[in-house]
Amino acid sequence: MEPRILAIGRLQSTLDVLVEEWERYGRNVIASNSKDRIKEILETETIDFIAIGGGLPDEKREEMVSYIATIDPNIKVHPIPRTAETKGPYNFIPFLNNLAIMHKVRKAMEE
Repeated sequence: MEPRILAIGRLQSTLDVLVEEWERYGRNVIASNSKDRIKEILETETIDFIAIGGGLPDEKREEMVSYIATIDPNIKVHPIPRTAETKGPYNFIPFLNNLAIMHKVRKAMEE
């Protein structure tokens, strides 16, 4: 079963494009850049894990991880590593896809 993923980034317009691309891979992704919307999603949806893109400055990424922990300290949060190879929104696509695959593998191993 496909995990339900929350993707967080800097620009909602970019996230909307990325969600369309993830859907082509069959991913079940909801995306937001708004703290209020993220809180609403975490309180009303079942989210398996969160992926944070590289567009947010380091300070904002750390702030977001802390913010999420106040809402649900048990949810796994995966910020994309900051490297020259992961720069740009297009690198968020394989990063999230790989996380989804690993999530499914872990679930299969638990069965």
